[in-house]
Amino acid sequence: MFKEKVLAQSLRLMFSSGVALGLGVAAQQALAQEQQEQPVMQRVEVTGSSIKRIAAEGALPVTVMTAEAIRASGVTSMADLVQRMSTVQGSTGESASVGGSTFGFAGISIHNVGETRTLVLLNGKRLAQFGGQTLTGFAAGFDLNSIPLSAIERVELLTDGASALYGADAIAGVVNFITKHDRTDADITVGYSKPQDGARERRVSLTKGFGSLDEDGYNVMLTLGYDERTKLSSGDRTFADTGQRTFSQNGKQYRIQQYSPSPIPANALDDRGQLISPALRTSGSCPTKTFRVTQPYSFGGENFVDDYCGYDFVKDLEIFPERKRSNMMVSGVTKAFGQELYADVLISESRQSSRIAPVPGQIGIDAGSALHTRYLAPIGITGDSVAFYRLFDMGQRTSNDVAGFASAVFGSRGNVAGWDYDTSYNFSKSKVKGYIAGYPGALAVSNLTSSGLLDPFVGPGQQSAAAQEAIRAATYSGYWDGGVSELNSLTLNGSRELMQLSGGAMMLGMGVNFNREEYASKPSLFAQGALADPAAGTPCGGTTGLECDQRFGDAASALPYEAKRTSKGVFAELVIPVVKNLELGAAARYDNYSDFGSAVTGKASFKWSPTTSFLVRGSVGNGFHAPTVPQVNAALQSYGVTSENYTCTPGLQAVATANNAICRPGNGQYDQLAGGNPNLKPEKSRQATLGFRYEPFRALSLGLDLWTVSIRDTFGQLNEQVVFADPQRYASSWGSQVDIATGRNYLAFKADNQNLGKSYSTGIDYDITGRYRTPYGQLTSQLNISQMLRETSQLEENGEYYSALGNFAELGGVTFRNRGTWRNTLKTGNFANTLTVNFKSGYRDQETLVDVLDAGGNVTGQEDVRYKVGSFATVDWQTVWTPGAMWSITAGVLNLTDKEPPFVPSTSGAGRGQQFGYDDRYYDARGRTAYVNASYKF
Repeated sequence: MFKEKVLAQSLRLMFSSGVALGLGVAAQQALAQEQQEQPVMQRVEVTGSSIKRIAAEGALPVTVMTAEAIRASGVTSMADLVQRMSTVQGSTGESASVGGSTFGFAGISIHNVGETRTLVLLNGKRLAQFGGQTLTGFAAGFDLNSIPLSAIERVELLTDGASALYGADAIAGVVNFITKHDRTDADITVGYSKPQDGARERRVSLTKGFGSLDEDGYNVMLTLGYDERTKLSSGDRTFADTGQRTFSQNGKQYRIQQYSPSPIPANALDDRGQLISPALRTSGSCPTKTFRVTQPYSFGGENFVDDYCGYDFVKDLEIFPERKRSNMMVSGVTKAFGQELYADVLISESRQSSRIAPVPGQIGIDAGSALHTRYLAPIGITGDSVAFYRLFDMGQRTSNDVAGFASAVFGSRGNVAGWDYDTSYNFSKSKVKGYIAGYPGALAVSNLTSSGLLDPFVGPGQQSAAAQEAIRAATYSGYWDGGVSELNSLTLNGSRELMQLSGGAMMLGMGVNFNREEYASKPSLFAQGALADPAAGTPCGGTTGLECDQRFGDAASALPYEAKRTSKGVFAELVIPVVKNLELGAAARYDNYSDFGSAVTGKASFKWSPTTSFLVRGSVGNGFHAPTVPQVNAALQSYGVTSENYTCTPGLQAVATANNAICRPGNGQYDQLAGGNPNLKPEKSRQATLGFRYEPFRALSLGLDLWTVSIRDTFGQLNEQVVFADPQRYASSWGSQVDIATGRNYLAFKADNQNLGKSYSTGIDYDITGRYRTPYGQLTSQLNISQMLRETSQLEENGEYYSALGNFAELGGVTFRNRGTWRNTLKTGNFANTLTVNFKSGYRDQETLVDVLDAGGNVTGQEDVRYKVGSFATVDWQTVWTPGAMWSITAGVLNLTDKEPPFVPSTSGAGRGQQFGYDDRYYDARGRTAYVNASYKF
């Protein structure tokens, strides 16, 4: 089963003594004999509690996914597994790296409460945050690519806040990856996945255990894994192969164009500041890979029309990146002095390559220059101009990202003086390096133009041989940016029985921890704008007297910084079985941060089981989440561009003038600035859950958990659409950036870190499992649904509340009202066949300006449209054949009907790539995917 609730066994264990009281003597003796024949149940520590106890349904909603359940889902990575879990929303996927600076990060967010508020553990131990996190807090979580799927024994998912037990960032919940331990067998698995045309995967893993802890006094587990995936290009998917699409809604036909104003040959500004296409003016048509864009607008009482050729950059995208991953994990344990000494070492590396359209940028064209005389003067441009150009002959822009992760845990556990204890030292480090190719310096391109070598008004491949050689010489290929995140932790946890109550033993858990967190941003000299010749590595400024260059098309000048934080914590937990069928729990924690003072968090819970088949549980608690060290300490610096294009309204012109800057010409993206905020306050939360488990008979089990989370002083940035809609109201949200290539000082949007206000989220998680023996074998059917009831947030302190629930608008993303899976497995002899339905509800897309078409396909005007994206469902099939104890062969098809993602006209949103025609955050472009895995145990 994909989501395994072991209720039947748990309730039997919990209430076997109570059942025995109602039996006759013979029945009691038979039950006692059965219990004696079973292995002794060991006390274990379950996610959500620090107390070791017999595994059972507890007061908190914990979902357990075994290795077998994960294999049955057909996924090949932790990142893919997360995307299929009904309780997970708002997670960053690998496709976000297409045009985005994510370094291939893949995270997890429970209930869309946030990746930074979802704590990821490995064998109960904290892990370093991603080394490629940004100064706004994006990717300040754990990268799931670092977890080897082949090493996992089970995954425990706690969908309730656990700040009182684990620390500051467990507001949304906890994901605990438990690796294989104390096994002596060996397993080798090979696999292959084949979507149509691209994104094909090959994988191999080996797991081997040495020694038995009980018999030999030691055990060592070794896991090795490697997998690779090929690229998937936009041209291989009809729903993603162009930036010009038509669609219909409410009986009308519309057209939307996603493009760049920088094509090849170049566009240019005329004397009125309108963007035109010299190629279109002279030939009457737009060149290859472009389409005509006509945009009327008014400014200062005058009417203007931009009439140019927009570049269809969507055609050049690789919508699913190429990837190679390797990992090794070694776990060892030995007995000494009656205790267990253990060590877990994980080393992993993920290499990802993504490619997008050749680099665009702007080039100044002086009046009277050779280029001006040849191309611009004949079409009536008399003054200085700017060419909007794409350096096509330099090839696609390529990002090669390397994310390395290492973790080492050394500890001791056992029982001393009646205490079950676990003490350990944990070191983990995430090191990320981003390499680029296909980028020149802006000054280098300007020099090529002024020298007469580069002609921005000719087509691809039409530059002279000397110009082609100069373009190659100006190309930068090498390290661009990265970072290092490191965590050192010392922990000591213990639990014991305090006294016997009428309901059982009263248990106490206690623990202390010390954490040291460090982060260093490591941009290259090129990214810092500290080179005169990036391709040659020539330094600038200082005694050299040389002007500093920046990346063509960017106002990029990142600043290196380092920051660190220490924290100390102590917690205590009580489990109080008041009477036989009622258990109360309480936990409290005190944390002290070197930069944010102290905080006290707590949790209270209960579990009531009036009968052996029915259980009610609930909890209430609070949380405290300090911002990341970059969110507080990073200097104000360049931070990419806005997600949408904007025209210069009178309000925008006013703030540009106030900042001694000018608007971007036409309809284009604006530079962004971002930085740390030393006045940022920590987030504080309140969480609660209430649920039940019911098993009326052995073949049926039901469960429901209602949850709610409220957070105040949420971290974030002012929404760009809101700020651009009323720019003068947000006067502090603006700055300026000088374009090196043209010398123009353009207005820039400041997306700095702020406390935005409050957010509220409420939902219900359901699961129903039925088991039925048919003439063809055992049939198990399981339905899991996560339903959101409320989701609302403020975009500024004391401001209006907005909701993303079924609504992609002001918050920059969607919260699906319903997500779920329905899995049906029929086991017949040595075959197991599984049919799975994955579904999510629809939503209203962001308001988007589109062209209105008549019956002949002609544009008759423009209209703001909110497209209705329908519900979406896919079907998976899997067959597992186990011919013997050693062999297992799994074959299946994901997205059996090859259903395409729904059309989505909007283009903005946090964590979104450059893909167009669908939203890559929520829908998989790979389509029908056949796969096979073969395992051999020896």
